[in-house]
Order: sequence, then structure tokens, then C-alpha cells
Amino acid sequence: MSKTTEELRQAWRQFECAEALMVVIPFGPDRIRVAPPTSEAWDALAAVMLHHGYHIRTEDTDSYNCRAITGGSGRSLHSFGIALDVNWQTNPFIDHEGERTVRFSSKATQDERALDVRFHLADTDMTPEMIADVNAIKTIDGVQVFEWGGSWRTRKDCMHFELDLSPEELAPGIDHSTVKGWTESIVPPAAVSTSGDAPTATAMTLDPHIVIARDGLRLRSGPSATAEIKRTIPEGTRVNVLAREGQWAQVDLEGDGRADGFMFLSLLKPVTDAAQVRPVVVSEVATVPVIADMLGFCTSDAVSKMFPFTPKANIVANLPFVVAGLRARLLTDRPMALVSLATIRAETEGFVPIPEGVSRFNTANTPFDRYEGRTDLGNTQAGDGPRFKGRGYVQLTGRSNYARIGLQIGSDLVGNPELANDPSIAGLILAQFLKNHETALRQALAVRDLRQARKLVNGGSHGLDRFTDAFERGERAMPT
Repeated sequence: MSKTTEELRQAWRQFECAEALMVVIPFGPDRIRVAPPTSEAWDALAAVMLHHGYHIRTEDTDSYNCRAITGGSGRSLHSFGIALDVNWQTNPFIDHEGERTVRFSSKATQDERALDVRFHLADTDMTPEMIADVNAIKTIDGVQVFEWGGSWRTRKDCMHFELDLSPEELAPGIDHSTVKGWTESIVPPAAVSTSGDAPTATAMTLDPHIVIARDGLRLRSGPSATAEIKRTIPEGTRVNVLAREGQWAQVDLEGDGRADGFMFLSLLKPVTDAAQVRPVVVSEVATVPVIADMLGFCTSDAVSKMFPFTPKANIVANLPFVVAGLRARLLTDRPMALVSLATIRAETEGFVPIPEGVSRFNTANTPFDRYEGRTDLGNTQAGDGPRFKGRGYVQLTGRSNYARIGLQIGSDLVGNPELANDPSIAGLILAQFLKNHETALRQALAVRDLRQARKLVNGGSHGLDRFTDAFERGERAMPT
């Protein structure tokens, strides 16, 4: 049974008009602001829409907005980051007389259906098949996720999608088997050589751009949001722009001057640093290992078993950021997920990104003066000690680490160190830190050397007991 608006307001009240808590995520070609626990749900909605070839327009699609409800009193659910309006120009709000069901157009294309809406022959340019697939999206516990405004009998708000469940009901995660188009929207296929010849190398100077979409950017077969999705390219990947077609860029992924597909141009950032524009040598045939995405098992219930002393609300609020970071860096298998979560337990058991506190280990006389002049941390300027103290889920410390990780994730952490405590950035920092040590970490995990795995992150054995306890609890809580 659907929840009332007031029930949803109460369930999500911690996010009411809390703009600072919202996270920005990709939604098709758009970027939307939503409540942190809801990210995977909106990914599922986007996957269904794109699976049906539905074109999402950026100019009339929007999510978080602290405002009153249309035609009523009280806050709109947009104020809580749990509602999204899609293509309102062709899915207008209609306050009609009496009660009736939604009128769909039978036309074959979205443009033709939009004309039917314009001439008042239909209420929406969406199709009944797509809406049926949206309604089919469920959590792992079988709870329906979305309600569509077109289903309302006394009025029609076909642009409007809202979450119809509480944070606790959403916490188990989305059942990906209920999401049409999920696999092709997030799993990058391997490029496999079908020839017995050795790969040849080509050197060339690129016109490089960097993927800046936090959850990766879809590579399409043509310059359209309805074109076939070939794969998802992770954030931070460098590509070569060969040509531009409106809002789309034709890109070369391998540096051989040949087109691999199209990407949305506004989510690519030009590389302007001359030091980064250099000849590269690449293989014409690259083998990309496909790592199974096991992160669906990282539910708040399962993770809570790894954190016996941590409020579950902290895990519900922050786990989506950690999972998004791991997906962005393709660390989606069980061992790396367990390492990341066990690292949080060892570093910040509260499961929130926090600044390092003053202690005898970092302070002799003034806060963090023991970090001053630490060239091993890159602290070469006066004030670097307190400026680059530990922050985030992984307690990033020292100017050199802030500079290196900041460059890798595309954030100015040196200029604004407090960004490391932003949950979305903290999740990516954690994943990038592990990515930098991925080979050694996998070698340690292969022989179950948890002490070495902890040392690779911490540099010593601090927090090893919590790290080991969390890792072993996670092995029991999450299936292989």
C-alpha cells in the first residue's frame, strides 16, 4: 500500500531542506541532487528509462528543491531529496475534473507521443511498458520503490517520480534482477583479442579530457541518449575527443585515433595542464578484466554486523557514498569491499567522515604540531600540520597525500582540505587510496595476510584488531 505524503515526510524528515546533505549523481545525461541513501534507486530508474530508449532532457528535469507542494500545503517531497520531475514540458501537471486513469499515446516514438500531449490527446510521452518496469523495481526485501504521479486518479503529474518507502525499507538495497536494463547500464564489457597476433603499439599526442561523472559516464554508439550503451567508463578515465556533435563528444579510448563511441560532453573536463598532455603508448588490443559487482550484498543490515558499536543510522546515511566510490574505481568484488569497510572500522568506527582529533600522537604543544615539518607527509610549509590533518573515512593525512589523491579524483584537496570530509568525496578518496595499493592488497588477501593488508593502508598496525574483527564479521555476513 502506498505511503501518504505526510508519512514520507516523517520518514525522511532528517533531509528536509538539508541542501548541504544532498549528493549530486548522474541521471542519464543530467546531474541531480538527492538524499544520500537514495542514489542506487535513482540509478535503477535511469537504467529502466534508458533501456526503453527514453530521452531524458536536462533543461526540464530536476530533483531537490526546498519548496511547498504544488496545489497544496506543506513541503513538497522534492524538499527531502526523494522526488524527481522528468521532462515536465512533455509531461505536464494536469488538475482535471473527477477521477480517471492516465491516457497513454500509442505512437511509436517519443516525439510523436509528445505531440499527442501537446494536442491534449495524451497525458504523457512515456509508455505503459516503461512505467510497468518502473513499478517493478523492488528492494531485496521485495518492497516497491517508486510511485509515479501519472497513476494518481484525481490529477496527473506524469513528470513526477517519488520514493514510496522509508530509509529503513530502502536500506537492504535494490534487487537488480527487478531492474530492466541494469546490467548494460553499469557493467563494462571486456575487450578481448580474437587474434593470435601480439598487440602492436602506437604513439600519438592526444587531445585529452577526463571523465568527471562521479558514477562513471556511459559510452554510446551514437550522439543520443537513446543510442545503445556500449559500456560505462569510470570517473577519472582519460579519453581523446575526436569531434563534437552538439552536446556530444566522439571519443577515442585507446589513443589510436579511431572512434570508440560518444559521450555527453558536459561530463568531460579538458586537460589543460601541459604536463598531462603527452605522447602515450597504448596497445591496439587491451584486455580489461571483468570483476563481478558484489556490492549488492553491501546492505546496511550486512554492514551493521561488521560495526557492532556503530549507530545503524550512520551506516544507512553513509554507505551509498562508500559503494559509489568503490564502483567508480572498479573495486566491486567481495575482498576489496571487505577491505574498504574494515578500513573504515579501523579508522573511523562511527562510519562518518570526520576530522582527526587532537591526541598525544599528533600534538605536543599546539594542535597537530607533531605533523609540522614531516617531509615524509609532504608537510614542507608552516601550518601544514593542522591544515592537512587526518580527514574522511580513511583519515587522509599530509600535504603530499592530499595533492596526489586530489589530482586523481579531480578535487582541489590542497586548496580546500575540508572537502575530504564531504561524504561523496570521502567515499571516492577511500576507493582511490585502495586503488593505489590494489595489486599489493590483492596479494596480501590471497594469502589472508590481514596484518599486511592493514599496513598497506595505515603504514603500521594501528587499529589492526578492529580491522581484523570487521573483516571476519563481513566474511560471515556477506555471501561469497
